[in-house]
Amino acid sequence: FRNLNPFRFYINSNSYSVGNPFLQASFSDNFEFSHAYKKKLNSSIYLNVTTDGYGTVFTSDAENQTQIITRENYYQQYNYGITESFSFHEVSWFKSDNSINLLGYYTKFNQNFGATPKNGIQVYLSSNNTFSLSKKIKLQVNSYYSSQHDRGLFSVGEMFDLSLGIQHHFKNNLKISFLFSDVFNTASLKNYISTVNRIKQNYRQNESSRNVRISLSYDFGNKKVNVKNRNFGNDEEQRRSN
Repeated sequence: FRNLNPFRFYINSNSYSVGNPFLQASFSDNFEFSHAYKKKLNSSIYLNVTTDGYGTVFTSDAENQTQIITRENYYQQYNYGITESFSFHEVSWFKSDNSINLLGYYTKFNQNFGATPKNGIQVYLSSNNTFSLSKKIKLQVNSYYSSQHDRGLFSVGEMFDLSLGIQHHFKNNLKISFLFSDVFNTASLKNYISTVNRIKQNYRQNESSRNVRISLSYDFGNKKVNVKNRNFGNDEEQRRSN
């Protein structure tokens, strides 16, 4: 709704955001080839083509010292990449899922608003790991890294996340969990840079991704109950109908 709302939303005295009620839908064509090896190594290459793409455009009124944030259908973009994912579940006390992504961006603008397309390469790494310290206690270590890259109208700064969690199971179906997300407070968007009409704008956004969460859960019911399948006289008719 915000993308279409034509009324101004003031961020501060010198900046406001406005939607575009004439915004049109974009179309995306996706092509992907993937290969799985022994359920451990997954490889894929892909191409994504976006037509009549829409997004946020940061413009400036230098005379009035005002920044205007609008939405426009303004580009055609080609995204391509290679992804390698590896899973390690060979031992009972350790599980790990990892991926390496090499992504490329090529963009053409459909309209002239005083900016030049930015094309570049992004490296994205992720790793999710679970350690079983005992039968009742599990430790979780998750992280990702996104390199600085150019994409369309913007240059995007690098981001890094490290999150830690621990979980304890009690005998009576009670479970307590502790999660510390974004330990170093480095996963927020920063250095989101665009240059329109030779005016460079740097945008940052931190939605408090660093936080601590404690949760307590309890599973009701008897896990030892045996459930038997019951056959009905019309099973054959049901299979044919499905």
